[in-house]
Amino acid sequence: MMSAGEEVRSVVLTGYGGYECLKVKPWPIQALGAGDVRVAVAICGVNFSDLYTRQGMLRELQPPLVLGTECVGEVTAVGAAVAHIKVGDHVLCYKFTGGLYRDHVVVAASHCFVLPPGMSYEDSAALPANYLTAYFCVHDIGHMRAGQSIFISSCAGGVGWAATQLACSAGDVTIFGTCSPEKHDAVRENGVTHPLTYDGYEQELLKHSPDGVDIIIDNMASSAFTINQRLLKPLGRIVVIGANSMVTDSQKFGWWSFLRLWWSTKNVSARDLIMQNRVVAGLHLGLLMERQPNTIQSAMSHLFQLYEQGKIKPHIDSIWPFDKVVEAMRLLAERKNVGKVLLRVETADK
Repeated sequence: MMSAGEEVRSVVLTGYGGYECLKVKPWPIQALGAGDVRVAVAICGVNFSDLYTRQGMLRELQPPLVLGTECVGEVTAVGAAVAHIKVGDHVLCYKFTGGLYRDHVVVAASHCFVLPPGMSYEDSAALPANYLTAYFCVHDIGHMRAGQSIFISSCAGGVGWAATQLACSAGDVTIFGTCSPEKHDAVRENGVTHPLTYDGYEQELLKHSPDGVDIIIDNMASSAFTINQRLLKPLGRIVVIGANSMVTDSQKFGWWSFLRLWWSTKNVSARDLIMQNRVVAGLHLGLLMERQPNTIQSAMSHLFQLYEQGKIKPHIDSIWPFDKVVEAMRLLAERKNVGKVLLRVETADK
């Protein structure tokens, strides 16, 4: 039986900066509250939000702290007020403020989803950050329908891979996506109609679709944000989901970087939106979960159904030992992955 304050192996961010700020070390676990569950972690998902936090882009999260926004494992204890989850359940956990890169976690039951029978830990760990983000972009904000077109930035990444599959589920759609040339075959097999390279992608897209596209998912938030707005058809929708262009291998995110990010995304003119009949939207999955948990639960239930129907299938790029978290994060930061990057947690009691 684990007690509050007992230390468990964790990935701790000791300060903002490079990979030297990441330490795998024992760290105290919190007490089990009435609405919480305790989970023996098997797999963790690696996300750009972890890179944002390490570089200091999310200043509301102050180190030292435990990283990790998603994990999956087996429930070992439940709080007195928890009714829908029981000991022995396999659950998926998502917490946008982090704290889940650990051997064992205590997390609010409202942030957990019981896995359907037969779903692997590996596939389930790829769902929260990637597939939920893609789901809201494609369906709720994008309103993707048969006969429409979509442009997905970084279509070989976790969100891009998920968005491609969810767009395909709408029916007869045309999908454009950027990625490095060596990934074109893989994304084409996943459903991308026209894989594009990052250099000059806008000209290539307009050759195939002179009027532009109906939906854009933008994860870069750089100068491409201005370009992408011009690629929208009338009544087109662009959804900004991140600022991956600002992620580097080891650089701390300073005020000059903040200024450059602000400058590159400030050009959203109300007049232009009206005159061009465009929609510019943003999505913060974690805050949506905090404010509308029922919306998240409903979307995850639908994703489980799509998975069981064979309409979505996460692609696992690689699974790294827990102690190799730096290598896993570096792979993501350098955009060398195709699909999801995971960490496997190995402990003596599993």
